[in-house]
Amino acid sequence: MQPAGTAEPGPDDTGRYRVAPEVSAGNLVQRYRRQLWIIATPLFLLLLVLSLWQAFQARGAVVAELERQATQQHAALQTLARVASDHVADLRLLTERELVTPLQAPDRALRDALRVRGGTAGHGADGYALDDLPPLLHAGSAQLLWPQAGAPPPDAALAQMQSLSRTTELAHSRHADLAASSFLAWPERWLARYPWVPSQSLVDGLRAGTVAQALDIAYAHPAFSGGRPEANGNQHAYWTPVQRGGDEGPRVIHAAPVYDGEDFRGVVSTEVRLSSIARVAPAQLVGTLKEVYWWVLNDQGEVLAERMATEAGPSTAPRPLPNGLDKAALAEAQRSAGRAVAAAGHRVIALDVADAPWTLVLALGDGALMAQVLPGLLPFTLIALALLGMFLQAQSLLRRRVIEPALGVMGYLHAKSQDPYAPEPELPPRWRPWARVVTRTFDEQRAARAAERRSEAFKSAIVDHALAAMVATDAQGRIVEFNPAAVAMFGVSREAALGRPVSQVIIPPRYREAHDAGMRRIASGGPARILGKRVEMQALRADGSEFPVEMLLWRADVSGEVHFTASLVDLSERREAALEIERQREALRQSEKLSAMGSLLAGVAHELNNPLAIVLGRASLLEEKCEQLPGLSPDQQAGLRSDAQRIREAADRCGRIVRTFLNMARSRPTQRQPVAFNELVQAAAEMLAYTWRSHGIVLELDLAASLPKVMADGDQIGQVVLNLLVNAQQALSSSSGPRRVRASTGVERPRADREPRVWLRVADSGPGIAPELAEKIFEPFFTTKAEGIGTGLGLAVSRSLAREHGGNLSLEPPSPQSSLGGACFRLSLPLSGEAGPETEATALDEGASARRSRVLVVDDETEVAELIRDMLESAGHDVAVAESGAVALELLDTARFDAIVSDLRMPDMDGAALRREIQRLHPALAARLMFITGDTLSPGARDFLDATACPRLDKPFGKADLLTAVSALLA
Repeated sequence: MQPAGTAEPGPDDTGRYRVAPEVSAGNLVQRYRRQLWIIATPLFLLLLVLSLWQAFQARGAVVAELERQATQQHAALQTLARVASDHVADLRLLTERELVTPLQAPDRALRDALRVRGGTAGHGADGYALDDLPPLLHAGSAQLLWPQAGAPPPDAALAQMQSLSRTTELAHSRHADLAASSFLAWPERWLARYPWVPSQSLVDGLRAGTVAQALDIAYAHPAFSGGRPEANGNQHAYWTPVQRGGDEGPRVIHAAPVYDGEDFRGVVSTEVRLSSIARVAPAQLVGTLKEVYWWVLNDQGEVLAERMATEAGPSTAPRPLPNGLDKAALAEAQRSAGRAVAAAGHRVIALDVADAPWTLVLALGDGALMAQVLPGLLPFTLIALALLGMFLQAQSLLRRRVIEPALGVMGYLHAKSQDPYAPEPELPPRWRPWARVVTRTFDEQRAARAAERRSEAFKSAIVDHALAAMVATDAQGRIVEFNPAAVAMFGVSREAALGRPVSQVIIPPRYREAHDAGMRRIASGGPARILGKRVEMQALRADGSEFPVEMLLWRADVSGEVHFTASLVDLSERREAALEIERQREALRQSEKLSAMGSLLAGVAHELNNPLAIVLGRASLLEEKCEQLPGLSPDQQAGLRSDAQRIREAADRCGRIVRTFLNMARSRPTQRQPVAFNELVQAAAEMLAYTWRSHGIVLELDLAASLPKVMADGDQIGQVVLNLLVNAQQALSSSSGPRRVRASTGVERPRADREPRVWLRVADSGPGIAPELAEKIFEPFFTTKAEGIGTGLGLAVSRSLAREHGGNLSLEPPSPQSSLGGACFRLSLPLSGEAGPETEATALDEGASARRSRVLVVDDETEVAELIRDMLESAGHDVAVAESGAVALELLDTARFDAIVSDLRMPDMDGAALRREIQRLHPALAARLMFITGDTLSPGARDFLDATACPRLDKPFGKADLLTAVSALLA
């Protein structure tokens, strides 16, 4: 029996499933239609409110954007006016101050450049001007017009013009909108105008024929007449009306009177082009606005700049003020303080510029304003139409595509839940996936049950084929799983292991009691100490033998039952591998012993080299003394000399044997390669760029193109270039004038007796070097710098490096072509980089040849120290001996030494520690420290000598070797 009004689930004659007849499609459509309109009505009302609100917000945003852009333009104009006002105030303050302050003498360059003007055709000499000013000084000087041809301008006028030029140059370099600046003096009439132009151009620009006529025109101009006492009794700065004509186009002039106490002394002024005003007012202010007009007016109503901003950018087409925008409307806009007001059908903003009689006016028509607001309402209109169409379409599609297919799917779901073989209903294409989902859901449930059974079989296969032994037990310790790997490892069959306690199968008897105690502890809720940890233990085979295993034990809860599973790995092969590693480690220790023997050999070589050095040196001295012994016959002297020679040869042979072990520690000569000379100069300039900018130094590079490469050591020549540039920078640090350095390169014309050369000239504008010091500056330790700034080695080392490359470094005498007024150094190098007969590398200490060199000998071996002293004293050196590094440091504090010869290995303080102390306390001597050692085989000595690049002499050595090494050290 089934309830009345219900139908048995199943397809009807059309193949569709039906549900209860009271749930019809028509009832559902009516119900959903009412719900849709209930939802849609608030949406339409909300859409209308949002449209009105959007229109209001968009209109306010456009007006706010107009006000923001007006503020930006006003700030730009204010900045321009402030620049001009501040500049004129600076000029006025400077001029009035120098009228009452004693003036300094003008630069000689200005006085030399002052020449009498010849005048134009038909006129004679008509005054003085700076037409002969060197081009290099044009950028920093003004032009002078002095109308008296018979009396040149006094130094006071030139100094006053020079001060004005410096202040004006700084202002004009910072602000390109300043066109020109002038000073009209009174009662002596003369003109100073910046920037410098030829005087004839200045006279022609004033449409005059002579200097006097030009000054008459200038003094009649409103820029001067507006500052006279009768026209400007308050002595205020003022702006002139628009001045049209001339080559520079329309402009306005800002001027101020100059007074010396109560006496009127002239007018200073600066000019601002109207094009600058139009440019400063930002042309890119359009942004999202369209058809925005702006004007800049002066206090007389003249239009200084005008422009219309459109979508395509600013337009320079003139645009008159809107009709109805009279003075009253502008006054009202000015009182609104930057807020837009409605006037003459526009939104108008008027802002006064504080430092100039200018007014910025912006206007946006109401029609253009609405045209920019209305597009914002288009999305709301489209949304409303889309919603209306959606609701109308939903009425027709709701029944056909939603209600009836949904009821069919629900009926099929009910039938499929009772009959797994129920056929799928006929549904529209979009609803067929739902029927397939129902079919797939029930099919997947059946497939999941089958997959679960396959998973069990798969896990069993994994356990059966695992390489590690897998042994699982229940909570009582009985084996429930024993995989084939465990069968192979323990030699017990699976059937024999299942059900037995694990302690009786795989645990040796002596450990079973501890295992059982642990199982009881875990069963009573105690901690499991080995769960999740890798543990090495002994295991038991079926034959009773024990073997090491690594076990990992974990716990698993299956259906409320506790199981323990252990994964065991046989460690027998690993233990054997560890034994093999230990055997290899023993072999490595033997190798380390051989290395230690090598270190021992280094020590033995050192100990042998000390006495061998004594024997070899004393034998050499004995040979020399044999010729000086009185009372001996020639045969006796020859015999003694022969004996000494044999001793020396035997010692030398022993030294050669020891030296074969020390060849690896010998230094190698410097490698030279082709070097681009210009790249070295540019690299040094880039390295010093920041320091020079911070010191206000201008570097001029005049590098010859296609300069051939030089075979040289790039690091050494680069150091020479860097040293010359650093010296120039330090020479300019105390200079008060313009700081300039010029570095130029080129190729010398080859002479018949030598190869072509490249040269570098470094000239500066500093104080220069006195002629009597031209060669003295190349002496070591001589410096003209302040204490603590230089060591006096830079130029000496640089000249030595240049001569080692076959070139030379010299100080050139001043010349107009190369000098900037200071020092000028010239470095020349042959392309081969090799020293020729005329350019042999000279010793570093050129001045030391005239005096005896003082050498400090440091050696803990008294015999070796005495030997070195005798050899050096016989060559004319003054020698002091120190038996340790500490004594050497005390001697260095009390006496002056030219070089140091030290042993490398000494007790208390070795050679490395001594060098560090000398580097800290006497840095100049660190470069003239030489080590005598026979220990270059040891890694520590070899690394130290390689890292520091200190000169060294290997033991044993002869007198000639020692004297050659010391001479090179002094050089």
